Amino acid sequence: MVFQGIFLNGWLPVGETRVKFRVYSGGVFVELEGLVDTGATFTKIPRWAASKIGLQAMYKAEVMLGDGRTVTRGLAYGEVEMEGIRRPVPVAIGGDEEMPVIGYTTLEILAFKVNPVTGKLERTPAIEL
Repeated sequence: MVFQGIFLNGWLPVGETRVKFRVYSGGVFVELEGLVDTGATFTKIPRWAASKIGLQAMYKAEVMLGDGRTVTRGLAYGEVEMEGIRRPVPVAIGGDEEMPVIGYTTLEILAFKVNPVTGKLERTPAIEL
């Protein structure tokens, strides 16, 4: 994981966290490196990666992009593994050239949070009210 801090508007520290992760489907996996995006709902992988492991969309989901546009994504269930923790999660299938992203749904299901100071993933307990 790499954290590169910058300052937005001169005062708000922001940065990025990247992590290596695996996506499994049908007993095979693909290993990727992606951006952890706590503003993204779903984990997204490129179409070529989904094809490589036979991961096929079962649903469609409307997602809003950072620039405000809305697109339709294929949505599948795959198993995502990060730092030794592996769970089934919804995975959006992006275009072949799109960067892999770990969204907050995956972070919550795998019980991780991003430490805003270090930029690293940390384990966190599940919440039940």
